[in-house]
Amino acid sequence: MKNFLLTTTTLALAASFAAPALAQDTSEDELRQTTVTVTVQKRAENLRDVPVAVSAVDSELLDDLGLDEFSDVARFVPGFEVQEQSPNNPGFVIRGITSDSGESNIEPRIAIFQDGVSISRSRGSVVELFDLERVEVAKGPQPTLFGRGALIGGVNVIQAKPEFEFSGQATAGIGNYDEVYLDGHVTGPIIEDTLAFRIAGRLRERDGYVESVNPDEEDFNSQDMSAVRVSLAFTPTADLRFDLIANYQEDSPSGTSFKSMAFLPEPNGSAAPWDPANLNTFGDFLGGKPLGLEREVTSVTLLGDWQINDTISLSSITGYREFDSLEVFDPDGFGLELLIFGEDASGEQLSQEFRANYDAGGRVRGFIGASYFDESGKQNVPLTFDERAVQALLGGFLTPPNAPPASAFPGINLTVFQQSGGTVLVPLKPIHNERFVNDGETQAFEVFADATVDVTDRLQLTGGLRYTTEDKESGLLVELLNGPSALTGAGLFVQPSGGRIARSETFDDLTWRAAAKFELTDTVNLFANYARGRRPEVITASASAPAAGFAILDAEIVDAYEIGAKSSLLGGDLSLEASAFYYEYNNFQSTQINAQGLIEPINAGDATAEGFEAQANWYLSDALNIIASYGYNHARFDDEPGAPFGGNKLRLSPDHKASLAARIFLMDAGFGRLSLVPSYTWQSQVYFDNTERELISQEAYGLVNLNVQLDLENGFGVEAYVNNLTGEDYIIDAGNTGDGFGIPTFIAGTPTFYGARIRKSF
Repeated sequence: MKNFLLTTTTLALAASFAAPALAQDTSEDELRQTTVTVTVQKRAENLRDVPVAVSAVDSELLDDLGLDEFSDVARFVPGFEVQEQSPNNPGFVIRGITSDSGESNIEPRIAIFQDGVSISRSRGSVVELFDLERVEVAKGPQPTLFGRGALIGGVNVIQAKPEFEFSGQATAGIGNYDEVYLDGHVTGPIIEDTLAFRIAGRLRERDGYVESVNPDEEDFNSQDMSAVRVSLAFTPTADLRFDLIANYQEDSPSGTSFKSMAFLPEPNGSAAPWDPANLNTFGDFLGGKPLGLEREVTSVTLLGDWQINDTISLSSITGYREFDSLEVFDPDGFGLELLIFGEDASGEQLSQEFRANYDAGGRVRGFIGASYFDESGKQNVPLTFDERAVQALLGGFLTPPNAPPASAFPGINLTVFQQSGGTVLVPLKPIHNERFVNDGETQAFEVFADATVDVTDRLQLTGGLRYTTEDKESGLLVELLNGPSALTGAGLFVQPSGGRIARSETFDDLTWRAAAKFELTDTVNLFANYARGRRPEVITASASAPAAGFAILDAEIVDAYEIGAKSSLLGGDLSLEASAFYYEYNNFQSTQINAQGLIEPINAGDATAEGFEAQANWYLSDALNIIASYGYNHARFDDEPGAPFGGNKLRLSPDHKASLAARIFLMDAGFGRLSLVPSYTWQSQVYFDNTERELISQEAYGLVNLNVQLDLENGFGVEAYVNNLTGEDYIIDAGNTGDGFGIPTFIAGTPTFYGARIRKSF
């Protein structure tokens, strides 16, 4: 398949992100872009007119800043964080709320969309950001606009559509760590004014940046991604258009560097997460699969837009999507053959939305609609442990030589492996295999309506409602694949009697939003909104005690209040936005490590968040454009009696975050343009776990990136880039699965990457 993608990419002459900031035929006057159009309210609007805190990153800015992934985009959007352990294991965070559960029966908190189709399920949500129009990030509950899963916000990836004029672009590049980069698109008519096509693709390969001292393993944290998109546009009449879009993506990077800081990888080695690691697999685990990921994501989308008359239009969004992923990882983080885990996840979904929009050009406009969503998924978590290694560790025969003071690494929870006092148990199995399987099915039906009224020429009021009903089933299966463990007498997970157990329930609820916009002047708008968001109930069974049956975690509810201002100043050269918000969360669904050392869902009580965000885009001259952002977010669990995390900061949520970038036109030599794009992003300390431990955190840090671009008049262009110019050492995660066994692991952030690319537009 990869050869096909490579061939398709090359033939398509595809390129979207390596394009320069200033196209060769762009005049200086055209550099100013004071109007950004977004569709977050289901209609095309000037960003300044939308009474919602929304950040839009268009294709030009994506290109200029070299933003290829969600985690790159998030650094420049206040209130938005994305953590990618691997393409299979992301965490999306909006204003302190994280959506990263891989379990098939737990709903996401943040709605991720691709052209209006939900891709929110964690293991299938990371898609390559290539050949796009823009990425919109709407912050705050968006029940009317985004529906299920938009507890605290939504992200919409809007792909470029076929055009009726022939054009294209191709990019090729190389970089350190043996990077290979190919990217491009071609579009044009098949039947004039009636049928058009677009083909786009991207291939990215890069060796791992954390070295493996084990000769049997690749270096960790590599890139190995290929993606292709084929789309058709059909316009049988001037008032009717259909877009058929097919996407395929394949990821096969090496293993993630879950590295222990308690055990050195080799004599005289370093425990630092960014230094060489010693991880391993052993035995016939998952058919002998090595550490790493194999993932495929496939989707087909049909968009229909019919302008029935001057007043009413009808939109249809039909989506089919599936993903299959197999990831093997070493959760103990050191070379001893102790624990090896895997995750074999799959999901399939079908969705349909119909929406009727009304706009007669008067004081009232809005939309009504209905949607259906059908999803099934399964998460199979096989695990292996060497009973002899566990016995050695628990019996005190192995101790962490690099353990810090205060017993920060207490070792595996003794209640998991029931043995005492260092007594040697024999015989012990070199390999014990078992698996934990959860599955889920959801059928949801929603109806919604949203309307805006111009009370006066300067005051607009907006209100929306959405009713949701859903049938959900959750299942659990635990199996011992080669008999009980001599250490536990059974397995790590408690085995339910009678095989798979399941429970089905029906839930429904009503969510809403209300907003107001006041045009203070012709260039300054004030807005305020209130919204209620909902994360559906969770049907959960404890992996440590499945015999107890299933429990229902109450729906997670957030009430959000926000005020802000959006402006276009200095004759349109300065766009400035700012907002302040206050959120109250009830029934906050979280996880904790139970007495058996296992992670299980819990109701963690209530939480509160308050903060402030600002963004600026300033064209100081024809030669200089400054883009800046700042976000403050104080998100904490309420300090209530019995609250497991009372007073603690929410995980993956820095209190402060800022970015600064410049687009600098250096010279026009008569044959082309030279521009410089430096950027700096910074965030304050972040905790990776709700327990708020200093060990499981990353101190404040900043990253410097630099792009230099030369755009020639013949359509060619070259670019050189450096990411993490200063070589900052930092981690993107800590704790992880190993933390449940008292052996936390740490994942290094990216080092200095540099490279060069050449492109041709036609």
